[in-house]
Amino acid sequence: MLSITVGFIILITLIILKVSIVVAAPLSSAVILYLNNLNILEILNTQYLPGFASFVQDYLFIFLLSAVLGKIMEESDDATAIGEFVLDVLSHRYAAVGIFFASVLLSIGGISAFVLIFTIYPIAKKVFEEAGLPKSLIIASIAGGNVIVGLSLPGSPQVHNLIMMDYLNTSALAGFGLGLAGISAGSAAAIAYLRYRSRSMLAAGTNLNDSVLKKPDLTKLFNFLTAMLPLLVVFIVLAVFSKPPVVALLLGVVLSIIKNIRKIDLLEILNDSISNAVLPLMFAASAMGFGQVISSLPVFKDFLQTLLNLPLNPYLLTGIITNIAAGLLGSASGGMLLTLSTVGENIVQMVDPEKLHRLIIIASTGLDTLPHNSAYLAMLAYTGLKFKETYFDYFMVTVLATLLSFAVALIYALSF
Repeated sequence: MLSITVGFIILITLIILKVSIVVAAPLSSAVILYLNNLNILEILNTQYLPGFASFVQDYLFIFLLSAVLGKIMEESDDATAIGEFVLDVLSHRYAAVGIFFASVLLSIGGISAFVLIFTIYPIAKKVFEEAGLPKSLIIASIAGGNVIVGLSLPGSPQVHNLIMMDYLNTSALAGFGLGLAGISAGSAAAIAYLRYRSRSMLAAGTNLNDSVLKKPDLTKLFNFLTAMLPLLVVFIVLAVFSKPPVVALLLGVVLSIIKNIRKIDLLEILNDSISNAVLPLMFAASAMGFGQVISSLPVFKDFLQTLLNLPLNPYLLTGIITNIAAGLLGSASGGMLLTLSTVGENIVQMVDPEKLHRLIIIASTGLDTLPHNSAYLAMLAYTGLKFKETYFDYFMVTVLATLLSFAVALIYALSF
């Protein structure tokens, strides 16, 4: 296992140094293979590349359609309408909570964290300035809604849910009660923290006793309802009618195009969406290829068997492995794929696949948001904010709150 440990250290070091995982994963794989005296090119060709290519083949259209929908929402101002309405209804002292819920609404429409920052941050910045809140809390608010609810919610069209559906042959609503229990606990903790931080940061003289809700502007309400239509179509087709993810996303995209055809340059959006889709797709596929290499090693198979023989509940064991994998890769989807490609076949035989579906997703959102998380780094780059002024809040909302989500979901899985 020493060789695998060295490979993981190299991988995480390269990622922290901002080397793309598309480069870091095969390099780390090569080091591990070299230390095990194996033929590097042969194993990369027979394990890494097939794992990489298989993921691209299975999820290319899902990533593309999600990117197209997100881009249309951004360019047509639908995303802005959703964010403005949520922030218009909530009083300014609840701005951080409003951003959290705006992020939730956009996330359950399939929009990724990479797109959320572009759509929500400009609105949040203005509202935070009016409320006297520092911008440093915005990133935690946006990421919290996406990570705690958007990725884990039963019925979500986010790729994490779609991967588990494909692997376990389960429905989009798999682990419904378990998911709601865990998400409710994590959301409550995150919202309480955001409120506490807002109160401590508010400018002197701010009225802390004003009502939570304000009377909505009817124009903003109408814009909000029409902007939500494509997202609702995706959610309903996927979760209620149990249609394939590609069909649900395609219908959402078609409706969004029809609704916004006069506001957008369709050709430009399609071209831009390809760029937006390729990078996260390559990240996830690289993690899958790395997992394939690791799982093929005899030394890892021996370690895995030892691990599986530990007197731990399979749900707890899977959660621990997924959290560690997500933390190492700085990616929730990467952590899921690494877990599935290494212990998936063994664990599935021991547990209820419906519960496992939701538990792995929730577990993947725990340690994935360490400082080398790619979405967090993208948010820092776009906003110009610094690590030292944002990460504490980001950690509290996206790591501690999500670990609480998993703890509650695990207790639910063991109890019901």
